[in-house]
Amino acid sequence: MDYANQQQYLNRSRLWGCALALILITMATLSLVIGAAHSTRAAVAFCISIAALAISLCYSPDYLHLSVNAEKKASWEIKIRWRLAAAVLLLGALMAGSALGIVLAAIAAAWLAGANLLAKTAVPAKYLPAYFWCADLVLLAALLLATPLDLLLCAAMLAAAAHLSIVVCDKYPFLWSCLTFISGVLLIVLAATQRSVKLNFSALAACLLFISALATAWLVHRAQAHNAHNLSAAMSELMNFTGYSADRVRHLWSTSNQELAKNWQAAGIPDNDRERLAQWYRENSELYLFAIDAYNLEYKRIRSNLRMLKFAAGSCLDYGAGNGELILEAAGRGHAATYYDVEGKTLQFARQRALQRGLSVEFLHSRQDLAPAAAPKRTFDTVFSFDVLEHLPDLPGELDFLSSLLNPGGLLVFDVPAGSTKSHPMHLNHNLDVRAYLACKGLEEKRALLQRLPFIKQEKFVFRAPARSPAPSA
Repeated sequence: MDYANQQQYLNRSRLWGCALALILITMATLSLVIGAAHSTRAAVAFCISIAALAISLCYSPDYLHLSVNAEKKASWEIKIRWRLAAAVLLLGALMAGSALGIVLAAIAAAWLAGANLLAKTAVPAKYLPAYFWCADLVLLAALLLATPLDLLLCAAMLAAAAHLSIVVCDKYPFLWSCLTFISGVLLIVLAATQRSVKLNFSALAACLLFISALATAWLVHRAQAHNAHNLSAAMSELMNFTGYSADRVRHLWSTSNQELAKNWQAAGIPDNDRERLAQWYRENSELYLFAIDAYNLEYKRIRSNLRMLKFAAGSCLDYGAGNGELILEAAGRGHAATYYDVEGKTLQFARQRALQRGLSVEFLHSRQDLAPAAAPKRTFDTVFSFDVLEHLPDLPGELDFLSSLLNPGGLLVFDVPAGSTKSHPMHLNHNLDVRAYLACKGLEEKRALLQRLPFIKQEKFVFRAPARSPAPSA
């Protein structure tokens, strides 16, 4: 994967997201100033709705960076809409001016929750954009035509509903944005006619919906085009290495994790049997080849790799390097690079990728080859270890070993074992405070300001070795 290209795409997409959000906020401000008089509650609710929509537009480059898993979008949409139902209930109740308003907020939240529950259990993913848009349109039509709901507030809600519908559209986002705009405008015109609202006010409401639909469609289009490029490049590499057809690659992308979980359960390996564990990973390395490849195509993984690569300095080791994604990029950036993992398909694939790109990478699969006692000069300025430690039985021993490979002042960059889950039963459960453990070993943790906040979940850790090795005691 070309990470320079990924960074460029993400930077430009964020600029697009922010620019489009600014246009939306400008139009919303004009609508408040030029439009008819609004109650304070309606104005506050309108501002909250527009702010939430603007934030979502800015965030679109994040969740629109698709992957090989088509179900990701559906699960994201459903998760967001549970929060939406809760927000409607809470904010609707707080801003309601009467008992009737509280009842209407509860009904609206119940409608959203019911629609979400049905979507999760009975609606195929390909129909979700149309399903959610119709559900939202029916709810807003009922509120507009049967209650004194503010028209401009309704327009903001329509704009948000259009956005949430378009972001999960698989194909033709511009066509779907046109359909949502036309149907939404018809509702606005119907409500305006019923209430004898001035034409210019209806036009402002329609403009809000137009900006949201068009902006979202453009961001979706860019994301889909970029994701298609990533998938094509990854597909080509795997087909060239394995000789498999495109359909076979897609099948293994989507099923490898389930097969790994099934194979692990069947093997029944004790957590402390290091040799059998290593043998199991060698035997299942082809499945891991496809599971890791699919994972590396996900936006969050790409963003994480870009962030972690900033720590690369001097000679680098990737311990448990898998397909070589991180260490090959480090080598391409001019770092002395060492790959370490069990011998198998993933190592062979990484070696082929390095040869094809003309990269100088040392490939190791024996822990003895890596140990400083066997090769005193083989120490590193940066040691990476991601999605690895949860597979190994002796976490304190692994941390000690990795720390011993660091040059004075070197960095150990790793993630914390996640523990066993239903989808990843091969992850071992470790009860170790890695922060306290490494601090006792003399390593200093590097944490950003946000990571110091108690409610921020920390997934990646960075520790620096002492600048000088401690002097031997007399």
